[in-house]
Amino acid sequence: MMRRRDFLGAGGLLLGSALLSACGTAKGAVLRDGRLAMAVVATYGTGTATYADVAAVANAMTNAKDVNIRIVTSDTAIGRMTPLRSGQATFARTGDEYIFAFEAEHEFATREWGPQPTRVVWGPVAPHSLLTTSRTAIVDLADLRGKKIPLITANPSVNGKITSFLAAGGLTREDVELVPISYGEQADALKSGKLDILFQQVYGSSLFELESAATVRWVELDEKDEATIRETSPSVRLGSFTGAPGQKGSGSDIGMIYSVPLISYAESDDDLVYAFARDIVDTYPAYEKATATTPDWGIDEAMTAPVQVPFHPGLIRLLEERDMWPESSQRRQDELLQREEQLARGWQAMADVSDDELAAAWATWKKENLDD
Repeated sequence: MMRRRDFLGAGGLLLGSALLSACGTAKGAVLRDGRLAMAVVATYGTGTATYADVAAVANAMTNAKDVNIRIVTSDTAIGRMTPLRSGQATFARTGDEYIFAFEAEHEFATREWGPQPTRVVWGPVAPHSLLTTSRTAIVDLADLRGKKIPLITANPSVNGKITSFLAAGGLTREDVELVPISYGEQADALKSGKLDILFQQVYGSSLFELESAATVRWVELDEKDEATIRETSPSVRLGSFTGAPGQKGSGSDIGMIYSVPLISYAESDDDLVYAFARDIVDTYPAYEKATATTPDWGIDEAMTAPVQVPFHPGLIRLLEERDMWPESSQRRQDELLQREEQLARGWQAMADVSDDELAAAWATWKKENLDD
């Protein structure tokens, strides 16, 4: 299996240069004769495992299907969602901002945004956890008290999960020193001592580079922590992972397992989304072993039932063809579409609320009018 840093040194450079010129138009995707010809995908920065996965899949699709894919990157939730909303990208691989945008929470509880019609296009899962170095005395979550913890700029998804970890250790944000920092700067900050821990997908190339310069280890978690963590991060579960930095041989650790999906907007053409999802499935053998988490992109491993955001009709069509869309999935889909309508009506009721009071008024309206 190629490590992510090896892949980024080879195929990743191809995507970073040659494919940047493949799409000279602002249009986010092109369907030609029922085949996906070009697509723009927004995601995390180039040092992350999330980017490496997208690059591996894009490389396989380019080679097997002659699809030109351009990847645009950002360290912030708004930065990944903006190209999608503007039409500069048709797809994005995001953190929980796809949920926050759907619900108009955090940065999206603003007049500029409000509830967004996000849709899941493909739902690979991946492990994430807290990494520290031998310089610190951190072993388990309780040891985070008084330590320097990242406060990721414009990334409520990560910040919320770090808060969940703190809660599982009996701590709050008041018990730690919060360090404002961008997502992609964490590895260097941990190396220099600016941070005592970082939170990332566990196979990021920047983490392997960090491992070559420092002794690293994963903060110990226990599966009994899952109930507390899910109170504030309901989309996650705890599970083991192997082959990450700091692990020797067959050693394993426990981290958060959750979907980091490819998404689009409801208005995206059904045939185009179907073609994109179909190509992801069809080319899976070509990229399955490209990184440590591309095995989780397979149709038998990915999220195939909606949880907090509706699936796009193009994806539903693909799942129906493979007899993977049971009545329970359709019921959940219908519930989420009904919730979307309620959110839209509720947001209209915010028209006369001042900008300063909007986020609080919106949270109150949701609490009083919607099921949790």
